[in-house]
Amino acid sequence: MVVDVVVFSGIPKMLTYAIPEGVAACIGCRVIVPLKASHRVGMIVSLHERHDIKGLKFIIQILDKEPFVPEDLINMLWWCARYYHANIGSCISLAFPPYLRRGKQIEIEPSYVALKTNKINLQKARIGKRQRMLLDAIPEKGILLEELKKIVPGATSSIAALVRRGLIELKVMDKDTSIKPYFTRGLEYTKEQAGAISTIEKAVKGRQFRVFLIHGITGSGKTEVYLASAQKALAMGLSVIYLVPEISLTPQTIERIKSKIPFEVAVFHSGLSDRARAIEFFKVARKDVRFVLGARSAIFAPLKDLGVIIVDEEHDTSYKQSEGIPYNARDLSMLRAKQEGAVVILGSATPSMESFTKAKNSEISLINMPYRIGNARLPKIDIVDMRGVEGLISDNLMQAMKETLLLGEQTLLFINRRGFASAIVCPGCGKVLVCPNCDRSLTYHKAKGVALCHYCGFTLRLPEVCPFCSCIDMRPLGLGTERIAGEVSKAFPESRILKMDTDEISTSAKLLDALNAIRNNDVDIIVGTQMIAKGHDFPNLTLVGVVNAEQLLYMPDFRAIERTFQQIVQVTGRAGRRRPATRVIVQTLVPDHPVFNAITNYDYNGMIKIEEDVRRATGFPPYMYMARCIFSSYRPDASPVVANQVAFVSKSKNVHIIGPAPAPINFLRKAYRWHLILKSENRRALHLAIDKIQRLNIPSNVKLKIDIDPYDML
Repeated sequence: MVVDVVVFSGIPKMLTYAIPEGVAACIGCRVIVPLKASHRVGMIVSLHERHDIKGLKFIIQILDKEPFVPEDLINMLWWCARYYHANIGSCISLAFPPYLRRGKQIEIEPSYVALKTNKINLQKARIGKRQRMLLDAIPEKGILLEELKKIVPGATSSIAALVRRGLIELKVMDKDTSIKPYFTRGLEYTKEQAGAISTIEKAVKGRQFRVFLIHGITGSGKTEVYLASAQKALAMGLSVIYLVPEISLTPQTIERIKSKIPFEVAVFHSGLSDRARAIEFFKVARKDVRFVLGARSAIFAPLKDLGVIIVDEEHDTSYKQSEGIPYNARDLSMLRAKQEGAVVILGSATPSMESFTKAKNSEISLINMPYRIGNARLPKIDIVDMRGVEGLISDNLMQAMKETLLLGEQTLLFINRRGFASAIVCPGCGKVLVCPNCDRSLTYHKAKGVALCHYCGFTLRLPEVCPFCSCIDMRPLGLGTERIAGEVSKAFPESRILKMDTDEISTSAKLLDALNAIRNNDVDIIVGTQMIAKGHDFPNLTLVGVVNAEQLLYMPDFRAIERTFQQIVQVTGRAGRRRPATRVIVQTLVPDHPVFNAITNYDYNGMIKIEEDVRRATGFPPYMYMARCIFSSYRPDASPVVANQVAFVSKSKNVHIIGPAPAPINFLRKAYRWHLILKSENRRALHLAIDKIQRLNIPSNVKLKIDIDPYDML
């Protein structure tokens, strides 16, 4: 017997090795193999007989007794390599955390449950303050030891003392032991929720591949449908993957879902250390965990017997990876479910046009949830014309903020740009401070006194005089969270203001503190970016103001109208979830644009109609298949030459080519960039054109990146 091995280091093909006598090998296990003069870690992807092993090298070591990755998942990774035109080594690497790709081993201790014993007598026993806190934190059914340590930090010695005294006992938790009540008890579903749960349950029980798109407005209770459907699958002994956008994977989201799932939950996200990610992966691979919660990479969780895949906020662009393999986790969820006979639940208040078009064409099933739960109502949206208005905040919004503060309620001001100003310009010569590594203006951060490039991280101390003409009157232009927060502080000096962007909230601990401050009503006005725009429920938030609402509208992207609608409607969804009299004020310089009429009326179908007509006429997705080729080089003349050669070779009667042309960001991280867009009504024709491009001899000084179904057009 011989094995085919894919090496994690990005080797573009399988390598065949002989198996030493007496060694057991199986597909999905990691191995160490010789490669040239070094040893590499890889994974066995196939096993077969070969009569002549002459010339084959032998495997050095098999690292795993049991396979880490099931064959269904390996098949999906092969599909990824073909569809995204990537090498198989890089694709197989997607399924493994970095810690395990380095050949390291994982051994994890069993999970323990802390239970109170019948020896407790608080009146007679001498119990210290910390020990009493621990006992109070343990519910009747017990609690995971890890969770108990989070509730009472630094209490390891106190727990040991309570065990010695016989007041608590630690038991190894069986993987299917429920220590939490089912969240469905006492929960009354709305008619729409109950109907959705029933429809999805039938598909799960039938073990049939189905895709459901839940188009539910913000606050309609989509999450309860997801969790009820997940519990139905878990009760049948099936597994569940629950995907959320990275920005929404907050500590509150994790705890909320964990509290309503009666089994252990594995969490996959970028905030974990390498070893912590490997431990979560190991629990899933060894079948100790059947529920995985995470961002896009969780679609590669090594679960078996998959029953349901949930993709919350399915329209979110973070499901599309921009670096490395440009996969889309939403699309892969449907592929994986099809392979394993599972159900996919896509959910959003503002579905992607791709998913909604499939629902209209009956390729997937549409479930509408048009009403908020209970007495909550969608807030009224007012559009404010900012043409000719001096200042950053209109009188309408300023007055509304005053009234909100007087009532002791909260305001959210949303602007999708961090920093103080988006550019620094000299009024003397008109020159703008530009990043020397990128073709972008530097963003001014007043608090730090620096100009910063948000693309490569270049930082420049703000010059006292213009470096071009020595003018002493350099001026900031444009808006950002820092500038808005400063203006609000001047207008309402007594108010408590919280700025929420990636400059201010740089760790999960800071995010947790900020969200708790909002929920505890320790904040009056929040100024934030997309970080605060979705997935949060703040009971006392009654006013939302959107500043520079047209910011996305004129980006060089065919999805600009769709994204503007999605972003603003999502942020309006933070208001009105608990109180009826809530408002949203949207400030814009283009109030007559049709998208703002659609936003005012929450008219998703109206927005889609605008987009359908434009995209059909121009030939963009979802009515055409598309790929983008990006050429980058440190030499300014190299990229355009190669791009033009590739465009000539790619010509076909079935493939339409746009370009080549300089990329919207032409100079990025010291590289000159050109791009080429290929479109076709025939998916196969498009991929054949890409295959032809990949066979070309691209010069070594030009890097070619192929992006299938692109989301980023910059």
